[in-house]
Amino acid sequence: ETAVKVLHLQRRAYTIEAQIIGSTALPPLHDTIASLQRCGERFFGYFQGERLVGAIACKRNGKTLRLCRLMVDPDCFRQGIASALLDFVIKQEPSISEIVVTTGSGNAPAIRFYERHGFRAIERIETPERIELTKLVKRSG
Repeated sequence: ETAVKVLHLQRRAYTIEAQIIGSTALPPLHDTIASLQRCGERFFGYFQGERLVGAIACKRNGKTLRLCRLMVDPDCFRQGIASALLDFVIKQEPSISEIVVTTGSGNAPAIRFYERHGFRAIERIETPERIELTKLVKRSG
C-alpha cells in the first residue's frame, strides 16, 4: 500500500521534471511497485492527513549520503515540504561528511533549491537515456 502511494507521488512529481527538461526518459517515470520495493533506498514521507504529499529516499555509503529521490506533489509545491524532508534526513545522519544529489541540468528550480540549501554543482553527467544531469554536493563543516 505504501509503495503504491510512493509510486503515484513519484509519477506526479517526475512528470513535472520531465516537462521542464524535455524528456520522458527519466528513470523514475518507469519505476514499478516492485522496482521501488527492491531499490535498497531508505524512504521518508511527508503526509498531510492521510495523503502522502512528499517523499525523500537516500542511501548511505560510508560518510556519504546520496539523495536518490526528492519529490513533492505538484499540488503542494512552494509549501516548504522539500526543505522539511531534506532537513529531516540531514538530522537523521549527523555523522556524514557529504551529501550528493543529481538533478536534470535543465531543472533550474531544483538546482536553485539545492544551492539555497548549501549544495554546489561539481559535475555534469550524461545518462544512457541522453539526459544531462548536474551533480551537486554539500559538505559538512
